[in-house]
Amino acid sequence: MSRLSRKVRLLQRRNSRSHIFILFVFLLIVGGMALAARLYALAPIKIMDSSMTPRFKEHSIHWMCKLPQCLGEIQDRDIVWVKLRNGETMVRGVLAMPGDSIEITDKGIVRTPHGSSKWEGENAFIQSRSIYVPRSGDTLSFDRLNDAEQDYAISYLRGRGEKVAVKSTLWQGEREINIDRVGSTKIANRQVSLKEINFLPWQDRYLIEQQIRLSEPGNAPIKIRRELFYLKPPPKPTLSPPQPAPDSGSTTADTVADSSKAEKAPETSSAAPEDIYGEPIHEIVIDRDCYFLACTRGESCPDSREMGYFTQEDMVGKYILWPDRFKNKVIIPIQHYATRALDYALSLFVPEEENAESSSDKSSSDKE
Repeated sequence: MSRLSRKVRLLQRRNSRSHIFILFVFLLIVGGMALAARLYALAPIKIMDSSMTPRFKEHSIHWMCKLPQCLGEIQDRDIVWVKLRNGETMVRGVLAMPGDSIEITDKGIVRTPHGSSKWEGENAFIQSRSIYVPRSGDTLSFDRLNDAEQDYAISYLRGRGEKVAVKSTLWQGEREINIDRVGSTKIANRQVSLKEINFLPWQDRYLIEQQIRLSEPGNAPIKIRRELFYLKPPPKPTLSPPQPAPDSGSTTADTVADSSKAEKAPETSSAAPEDIYGEPIHEIVIDRDCYFLACTRGESCPDSREMGYFTQEDMVGKYILWPDRFKNKVIIPIQHYATRALDYALSLFVPEEENAESSSDKSSSDKE
Protein backbone atom coordinates (compact mmCIF):
# COMPACT_ATOMS: atom_id res chain seq x y z
CA MET A 1 0.00 0.00 0.00
CA SER A 2 2.78 2.38 0.87
CA ARG A 3 4.50 1.79 -2.47
CA LEU A 4 1.27 2.44 -4.33
CA SER A 5 0.66 5.66 -2.41
CA ARG A 6 4.17 6.86 -3.13
CA LYS A 7 3.67 6.25 -6.86
CA VAL A 8 0.35 8.13 -6.76
CA ARG A 9 1.95 11.08 -4.98
CA LEU A 10 4.87 11.08 -7.47
CA LEU A 11 2.49 11.13 -10.42
CA GLN A 12 0.47 13.91 -8.85
CA ARG A 13 3.62 15.90 -8.22
CA ARG A 14 4.81 15.46 -11.81
CA ASN A 15 1.48 16.57 -13.22
CA SER A 16 1.02 19.46 -10.83
CA ARG A 17 1.15 23.05 -12.03
CA SER A 18 4.01 23.92 -9.68
CA HIS A 19 6.14 21.11 -11.10
CA ILE A 20 5.42 22.24 -14.67
CA PHE A 21 6.21 25.85 -13.72
CA ILE A 22 9.52 24.85 -12.09
CA LEU A 23 10.42 22.81 -15.17
CA PHE A 24 9.55 25.76 -17.42
CA VAL A 25 11.70 28.13 -15.33
CA PHE A 26 14.59 25.64 -15.42
CA LEU A 27 14.41 25.32 -19.21
CA LEU A 28 14.18 29.10 -19.49
CA ILE A 29 17.31 29.55 -17.38
CA VAL A 30 19.22 26.93 -19.39
CA GLY A 31 18.11 28.53 -22.66
CA GLY A 32 19.13 31.98 -21.40
CA MET A 33 22.53 30.71 -20.32
CA ALA A 34 23.04 29.07 -23.71
CA LEU A 35 22.03 32.28 -25.50
CA ALA A 36 24.34 34.38 -23.31
CA ALA A 37 27.21 31.98 -23.95
CA ARG A 38 26.55 32.17 -27.68
CA LEU A 39 26.42 35.98 -27.75
CA TYR A 40 29.14 36.89 -25.25
CA ALA A 41 31.39 33.87 -24.69
CA LEU A 42 31.53 31.60 -27.76
CA ALA A 43 31.26 32.13 -31.50
CA PRO A 44 31.37 29.62 -34.38
CA ILE A 45 33.70 30.79 -37.15
CA LYS A 46 33.74 29.38 -40.67
CA ILE A 47 37.16 29.26 -42.33
CA MET A 48 36.56 30.67 -45.81
CA ASP A 49 39.95 29.93 -47.39
CA SER A 50 42.83 27.48 -47.25
CA SER A 51 45.24 29.80 -45.44
CA MET A 52 45.23 27.69 -42.26
CA THR A 53 45.44 24.23 -43.82
CA PRO A 54 46.19 21.50 -42.88
CA ARG A 55 45.10 22.35 -39.33
CA PHE A 56 41.86 24.02 -40.40
CA LYS A 57 40.28 22.85 -43.60
CA GLU A 58 38.55 25.23 -45.98
CA HIS A 59 34.86 25.83 -45.10
CA SER A 60 35.28 24.07 -41.73
CA ILE A 61 33.63 25.54 -38.62
CA HIS A 62 35.50 26.08 -35.34
CA TRP A 63 34.62 27.74 -32.03
CA MET A 64 36.27 30.85 -30.62
CA CYS A 65 36.20 32.06 -27.02
CA LYS A 66 35.46 35.78 -26.71
CA LEU A 67 35.82 36.12 -22.94
CA PRO A 68 38.53 38.46 -21.57
CA GLN A 69 39.96 35.50 -19.65
CA CYS A 70 40.69 33.74 -22.96
CA LEU A 71 42.17 36.79 -24.68
CA GLY A 72 44.31 37.58 -21.64
CA GLU A 73 46.17 34.26 -21.90
CA ILE A 74 47.55 34.32 -25.45
CA GLN A 75 50.47 31.94 -25.89
CA ASP A 76 52.86 31.01 -28.67
CA ARG A 77 51.20 28.95 -31.47
CA ASP A 78 47.69 29.89 -30.32
CA ILE A 79 45.03 30.48 -32.96
CA VAL A 80 43.27 33.83 -32.66
CA TRP A 81 40.39 35.56 -34.38
CA VAL A 82 41.27 39.17 -35.27
CA LYS A 83 39.35 42.11 -36.68
CA LEU A 84 40.92 44.36 -39.31
CA ARG A 85 40.53 48.11 -39.67
CA ASN A 86 38.04 47.71 -42.54
CA GLY A 87 35.76 45.58 -40.37
CA GLU A 88 36.69 42.21 -41.88
CA THR A 89 37.87 39.34 -39.69
CA MET A 90 40.34 36.51 -40.17
CA VAL A 91 41.85 33.61 -38.23
CA ARG A 92 45.64 33.48 -37.82
CA GLY A 93 48.26 31.78 -35.65
CA VAL A 94 50.61 33.48 -33.18
CA LEU A 95 54.13 33.18 -34.57
CA ALA A 96 55.90 35.53 -32.14
CA MET A 97 55.04 36.95 -28.74
CA PRO A 98 55.74 40.44 -27.34
CA GLY A 99 59.48 40.86 -26.79
CA ASP A 100 60.47 38.04 -29.19
CA SER A 101 63.13 38.46 -31.85
CA ILE A 102 62.50 36.30 -34.90
CA GLU A 103 64.28 35.68 -38.18
CA ILE A 104 62.61 34.79 -41.47
CA THR A 105 64.96 33.75 -44.27
CA ASP A 106 64.45 33.86 -48.01
CA LYS A 107 64.32 30.02 -47.89
CA GLY A 108 61.25 30.04 -45.64
CA ILE A 109 63.12 29.11 -42.45
CA VAL A 110 61.61 30.73 -39.34
CA ARG A 111 63.68 31.02 -36.17
CA THR A 112 62.00 32.15 -32.95
CA PRO A 113 62.91 31.83 -29.25
CA HIS A 114 60.44 28.93 -29.17
CA GLY A 115 62.08 26.91 -31.97
CA SER A 116 62.81 26.74 -35.69
CA SER A 117 60.58 25.49 -38.48
CA LYS A 118 60.10 25.48 -42.22
CA TRP A 119 57.31 27.77 -43.42
CA GLU A 120 55.81 26.02 -46.42
CA GLY A 121 55.05 28.35 -49.32
CA GLU A 122 56.55 31.47 -47.72
CA ASN A 123 57.41 33.88 -50.57
CA ALA A 124 57.06 37.37 -49.07
CA PHE A 125 60.60 37.61 -47.67
CA ILE A 126 62.83 37.94 -50.72
CA GLN A 127 65.77 38.47 -48.37
CA SER A 128 66.38 37.33 -44.80
CA ARG A 129 65.28 39.77 -42.10
CA SER A 130 65.42 39.82 -38.32
CA ILE A 131 62.35 41.33 -36.67
CA TYR A 132 61.85 42.43 -33.09
CA VAL A 133 58.24 42.24 -31.86
CA PRO A 134 57.87 45.10 -29.36
CA ARG A 135 56.13 44.90 -26.02
CA SER A 136 54.34 47.57 -24.03
CA GLY A 137 56.81 50.12 -22.66
CA ASP A 138 59.45 49.67 -25.37
CA THR A 139 60.95 52.70 -27.12
CA LEU A 140 61.97 52.12 -30.74
CA SER A 141 64.55 54.30 -32.44
CA PHE A 142 63.27 54.69 -36.00
CA ASP A 143 66.73 55.19 -37.52
CA ARG A 144 68.02 51.91 -36.04
CA LEU A 145 65.20 49.75 -37.39
CA ASN A 146 65.70 47.77 -40.57
CA ASP A 147 63.45 48.38 -43.57
CA ALA A 148 60.89 45.71 -42.60
CA GLU A 149 60.70 46.92 -39.00
CA GLN A 150 60.22 50.49 -40.21
CA ASP A 151 57.20 49.38 -42.23
CA TYR A 152 55.71 47.68 -39.18
CA ALA A 153 56.42 50.68 -36.94
CA ILE A 154 54.67 53.03 -39.37
CA SER A 155 51.72 50.64 -39.57
CA TYR A 156 51.57 50.57 -35.76
CA LEU A 157 51.43 54.38 -35.55
CA ARG A 158 48.73 54.62 -38.21
CA GLY A 159 46.73 51.89 -36.50
CA ARG A 160 46.88 53.96 -33.32
CA GLY A 161 45.38 56.91 -35.19
CA GLU A 162 48.57 58.92 -35.67
CA LYS A 163 48.88 60.93 -38.89
CA VAL A 164 52.44 60.50 -40.10
CA ALA A 165 54.33 61.23 -43.31
CA VAL A 166 57.47 59.62 -44.75
CA LYS A 167 60.31 61.38 -46.56
CA SER A 168 62.71 59.23 -48.62
CA THR A 169 66.25 60.03 -49.70
CA LEU A 170 68.70 58.01 -51.81
CA TRP A 171 72.23 57.32 -50.58
CA GLN A 172 75.31 55.62 -51.97
CA GLY A 173 77.36 54.81 -48.93
CA GLU A 174 77.52 58.11 -47.05
CA ARG A 175 76.91 60.25 -50.13
CA GLU A 176 73.40 61.40 -50.97
CA ILE A 177 72.46 61.13 -54.63
CA ASN A 178 69.47 62.45 -56.53
CA ILE A 179 66.25 60.66 -55.65
CA ASP A 180 65.18 61.06 -59.27
CA ARG A 181 67.27 57.95 -60.02
CA VAL A 182 64.35 55.96 -58.65
CA GLY A 183 62.30 56.94 -61.70
CA SER A 184 64.57 54.88 -63.97
CA THR A 185 63.78 51.61 -62.18
CA LYS A 186 60.95 49.14 -62.75
CA ILE A 187 58.86 46.85 -60.58
CA ALA A 188 56.85 44.10 -62.27
CA ASN A 189 57.58 45.65 -65.68
CA ARG A 190 56.16 48.97 -64.50
CA GLN A 191 58.03 52.23 -64.22
CA VAL A 192 58.39 53.44 -60.64
CA SER A 193 56.96 56.88 -59.87
CA LEU A 194 58.61 59.26 -57.44
CA LYS A 195 55.19 59.89 -55.89
CA GLU A 196 54.92 56.30 -54.66
CA ILE A 197 58.41 55.79 -53.27
CA ASN A 198 57.28 56.81 -49.77
CA PHE A 199 54.52 54.19 -49.74
CA LEU A 200 56.23 51.14 -51.25
CA PRO A 201 56.83 48.09 -49.01
CA TRP A 202 60.36 47.13 -48.08
CA GLN A 203 60.53 44.36 -50.71
CA ASP A 204 59.94 46.83 -53.56
CA ARG A 205 62.44 49.32 -52.13
CA TYR A 206 65.03 46.55 -51.89
CA LEU A 207 64.54 45.68 -55.58
CA ILE A 208 64.89 49.37 -56.51
CA GLU A 209 68.16 49.59 -54.55
CA GLN A 210 69.54 46.57 -56.38
CA GLN A 211 68.66 48.02 -59.80
CA ILE A 212 70.29 51.35 -59.01
CA ARG A 213 73.41 49.64 -57.68
CA LEU A 214 73.85 47.78 -60.98
CA SER A 215 73.73 51.00 -62.99
CA GLU A 216 75.49 53.39 -60.59
CA PRO A 217 79.32 53.47 -60.67
CA GLY A 218 81.08 52.65 -57.43
CA ASN A 219 81.11 49.79 -54.95
CA ALA A 220 79.31 51.51 -52.09
CA PRO A 221 75.86 50.03 -51.31
CA ILE A 222 72.71 51.87 -52.38
CA LYS A 223 70.21 52.58 -49.63
CA ILE A 224 66.84 54.34 -49.54
CA ARG A 225 66.75 56.06 -46.18
CA ARG A 226 63.52 57.23 -44.67
CA GLU A 227 62.62 59.95 -42.21
CA LEU A 228 59.38 59.98 -40.26
CA PHE A 229 57.37 63.10 -39.47
CA TYR A 230 54.05 63.99 -37.95
CA LEU A 231 51.76 65.21 -40.68
CA LYS A 232 51.27 68.95 -40.53
CA PRO A 233 47.56 69.84 -40.26
CA PRO A 234 46.15 71.53 -43.38
CA PRO A 235 45.78 75.31 -43.21
CA LYS A 236 42.35 76.62 -42.42
CA PRO A 237 40.63 78.15 -45.44
CA THR A 238 40.45 81.95 -45.32
CA LEU A 239 37.13 83.49 -46.15
CA SER A 240 37.22 86.41 -48.54
CA PRO A 241 35.70 89.63 -47.17
CA PRO A 242 32.17 90.32 -48.38
CA GLN A 243 31.94 92.54 -51.42
CA PRO A 244 30.23 95.88 -50.81
CA ALA A 245 26.94 96.38 -52.51
CA PRO A 246 27.16 98.61 -55.58
CA ASP A 247 26.20 102.22 -55.05
CA SER A 248 23.10 103.50 -56.64
CA GLY A 249 25.21 105.94 -58.63
CA SER A 250 27.49 103.25 -60.13
CA THR A 251 26.76 102.13 -63.64
CA THR A 252 26.51 98.60 -65.01
CA ALA A 253 29.84 99.01 -66.80
CA ASP A 254 31.62 99.71 -63.49
CA THR A 255 30.15 96.57 -61.94
CA VAL A 256 31.29 94.42 -64.88
CA ALA A 257 34.81 95.91 -64.68
CA ASP A 258 35.07 95.09 -60.96
CA SER A 259 33.98 91.51 -61.56
CA SER A 260 36.53 91.08 -64.37
CA LYS A 261 39.29 92.27 -62.03
CA ALA A 262 38.25 89.71 -59.43
CA GLU A 263 38.37 86.95 -62.02
CA LYS A 264 41.89 87.98 -63.07
CA ALA A 265 43.20 87.91 -59.49
CA PRO A 266 45.96 85.29 -59.12
CA GLU A 267 45.00 82.05 -57.35
CA THR A 268 46.88 80.94 -54.26
CA SER A 269 49.40 78.23 -55.05
CA SER A 270 48.92 74.78 -53.51
CA ALA A 271 51.17 73.75 -50.62
CA ALA A 272 54.58 72.41 -51.60
CA PRO A 273 55.38 68.79 -50.68
CA GLU A 274 57.83 69.97 -48.01
CA ASP A 275 55.01 71.81 -46.24
CA ILE A 276 53.29 68.57 -45.17
CA TYR A 277 56.13 67.57 -42.83
CA GLY A 278 55.67 68.62 -39.24
CA GLU A 279 57.69 67.59 -36.21
CA PRO A 280 60.19 64.76 -36.89
CA ILE A 281 59.71 61.41 -35.15
CA HIS A 282 62.94 59.84 -33.92
CA GLU A 283 61.54 57.54 -31.23
CA ILE A 284 58.32 55.54 -31.05
CA VAL A 285 56.91 54.62 -27.64
CA ILE A 286 55.01 51.34 -27.68
CA ASP A 287 52.01 51.39 -25.34
CA ARG A 288 50.51 47.99 -26.26
CA ASP A 289 51.87 44.47 -26.47
CA CYS A 290 52.36 43.44 -30.09
CA TYR A 291 52.05 40.04 -31.73
CA PHE A 292 53.29 38.67 -35.04
CA LEU A 293 50.48 36.64 -36.60
CA ALA A 294 50.91 34.31 -39.53
CA CYS A 295 49.09 31.88 -41.80
CA THR A 296 49.90 28.20 -41.85
CA ARG A 297 50.40 28.42 -45.60
CA GLY A 298 52.82 31.16 -46.56
CA GLU A 299 51.71 31.90 -50.11
CA SER A 300 49.21 34.63 -51.03
CA CYS A 301 47.98 35.07 -47.48
CA PRO A 302 47.60 38.42 -45.66
CA ASP A 303 49.12 38.42 -42.18
CA SER A 304 51.74 40.35 -40.19
CA ARG A 305 54.19 40.15 -43.06
CA GLU A 306 51.95 42.55 -44.95
CA MET A 307 49.91 44.28 -42.22
CA GLY A 308 52.44 44.61 -39.43
CA TYR A 309 51.97 43.93 -35.74
CA PHE A 310 48.64 43.08 -34.12
CA THR A 311 47.64 44.00 -30.57
CA GLN A 312 45.12 42.50 -28.16
CA GLU A 313 42.69 45.23 -29.14
CA ASP A 314 42.60 43.68 -32.61
CA MET A 315 41.79 40.22 -31.22
CA VAL A 316 38.13 39.22 -31.02
CA GLY A 317 38.47 35.62 -29.88
CA LYS A 318 40.78 32.67 -29.24
CA TYR A 319 40.38 29.17 -30.62
CA ILE A 320 39.30 26.57 -28.08
CA LEU A 321 39.96 22.89 -28.67
CA TRP A 322 37.32 21.05 -26.62
CA PRO A 323 34.35 21.58 -29.02
CA ASP A 324 36.36 19.99 -31.84
CA ARG A 325 37.41 17.13 -29.54
CA PHE A 326 33.79 16.56 -28.52
CA LYS A 327 32.78 16.60 -32.17
CA ASN A 328 35.51 14.15 -33.24
CA LYS A 329 35.15 11.73 -30.29
CA VAL A 330 31.37 11.81 -29.72
CA ILE A 331 29.31 13.36 -32.49
CA ILE A 332 31.16 11.93 -35.50
CA PRO A 333 31.26 8.33 -34.09
CA ILE A 334 27.54 8.55 -33.27
CA GLN A 335 26.81 9.72 -36.80
CA HIS A 336 28.99 6.92 -38.18
CA TYR A 337 27.26 4.18 -36.19
CA ALA A 338 23.81 5.66 -36.86
CA THR A 339 24.53 5.63 -40.60
CA ARG A 340 25.71 2.02 -40.44
CA ALA A 341 22.66 1.00 -38.41
CA LEU A 342 20.34 2.73 -40.88
CA ASP A 343 22.05 1.04 -43.82
CA TYR A 344 21.74 -2.34 -42.09
CA ALA A 345 18.07 -1.76 -41.33
CA LEU A 346 17.36 -0.83 -44.93
CA SER A 347 19.25 -3.86 -46.17
CA LEU A 348 16.84 -6.15 -44.30
CA PHE A 349 14.00 -5.07 -46.56
CA VAL A 350 15.85 -5.55 -49.83
CA PRO A 351 15.48 -9.38 -50.08
CA GLU A 352 11.75 -9.18 -49.35
CA GLU A 353 11.26 -6.64 -52.10
CA GLU A 354 13.25 -8.76 -54.53
CA ASN A 355 11.21 -11.87 -53.62
CA ALA A 356 7.98 -9.95 -54.07
CA GLU A 357 9.08 -8.73 -57.49
CA SER A 358 10.18 -12.22 -58.55
CA SER A 359 6.92 -13.79 -57.37
CA SER A 360 4.88 -11.16 -59.18
CA ASP A 361 6.88 -11.75 -62.36
CA LYS A 362 6.34 -15.53 -62.01
CA SER A 363 2.60 -15.18 -61.50
CA SER A 364 2.29 -12.88 -64.51
CA SER A 365 4.17 -15.39 -66.68
CA ASP A 366 1.85 -18.22 -65.49
CA LYS A 367 -1.21 -16.24 -66.45
CA GLU A 368 0.18 -15.70 -69.91
